[in-house]
Amino acid sequence: MWIYRDLLKFILSTSGHPIKILKGPRQVGKTSLLQRLTEYKTIYFDDILIRNSAQENPKLFFSQFKGPLILDEATLSPAIFSELKRLVDQFRREGKEADLNIWITGSNQTLLQKNVMESLAGRADYYDLNTLSLHELSEHYFLEDYLLRGGWPQLYTNKKLDHVRYLNGLISTFIERDIVMAAGIEKHEAFSKSLQLFAGRVGQLFNASDIAKNVGIDVTTVQSWNRLLEKNGITRSLLAYSSNINQRLIKTPKIYFEDVGLASRLQGWSSFIPLMSSSQYGHLIENVAISEVAKFFTNRALPVEMFYIRSKDQVEVDLLIHLSNQKYIAAEIKTTPTKWSEKQHQIVDSLKLDVVERWIITPTQTEAIFENCKIVEFSKIWEELNRLFDL
Repeated sequence: MWIYRDLLKFILSTSGHPIKILKGPRQVGKTSLLQRLTEYKTIYFDDILIRNSAQENPKLFFSQFKGPLILDEATLSPAIFSELKRLVDQFRREGKEADLNIWITGSNQTLLQKNVMESLAGRADYYDLNTLSLHELSEHYFLEDYLLRGGWPQLYTNKKLDHVRYLNGLISTFIERDIVMAAGIEKHEAFSKSLQLFAGRVGQLFNASDIAKNVGIDVTTVQSWNRLLEKNGITRSLLAYSSNINQRLIKTPKIYFEDVGLASRLQGWSSFIPLMSSSQYGHLIENVAISEVAKFFTNRALPVEMFYIRSKDQVEVDLLIHLSNQKYIAAEIKTTPTKWSEKQHQIVDSLKLDVVERWIITPTQTEAIFENCKIVEFSKIWEELNRLFDL
């Protein structure tokens, strides 16, 4: 069983550089997606014989293959990147650039970025894939499952897998081992504790000083670890909106996880009922909505431009989404729909932006109607964004 990925539609219609790089955490379905491109041959670099062969003589290695290629987990053989650079340049000189067609997948962005920046700058296009969106899950989506399982494809294609064990394994191998080792982090226990504290602050202001104090490390280390997790598709920082770009960077961001299942697991939840009764429920609901909006854009190979709004008087709106052509959606995210306050309307008006709609995003099915606001259920986020995207 394979669940259709929205990014495939855009990959099929793409052109550009001869090298295309599909980034994303382990187990999100990168290779499965690319294997839908049936004309490509897949080379798996987790096979030690293939890896060693490519590492020892990359020129000879590539001479064995003709036609489009998928290089799966290519960072395991870093010597190939200089050879790929040579191939691109050779094909360009000969006017045959269109004949070179290679996809590269990579889970460890620290290693991937190092190799690509050194060898393939100006020669590659980049695409991001993360876990399944609600839109991709479609009829497989149930809120209570999604909060605990997240969007990890194997947890939906193989129902026999225990989600707690699966996510624990993912955390210990991909995050706490692969990412940590590639980044050269020596304080393993401090990193693991920080990761749990990041998860405990989902939907809240990212107070690096408080985390540093709790873990016993300095603030710059906490900030660098969050940047590392962001680069590897684990966390997402939501900046405060300001017309001054520098002010956006100075103001304290909010922290979310790209996959809500990871956040729930790191918080220690294994069943839905106690989670729903906890103070974290609303924050995790917010995380689901933020992630779904982000995936609408990344699955179209587009940058994500989202912010939260907060006034000096602490009036807040959860989400400001930049569509295109300087058009925006402002949204509140609620477990149960409630109307916007007058002050919230005023703060959005004060921004002088072209806000085409104001939403209340909710997991709850409801027939309630609020003046000047549209209720958007989780399952309809993609549809509603798609409706407004090309305005």
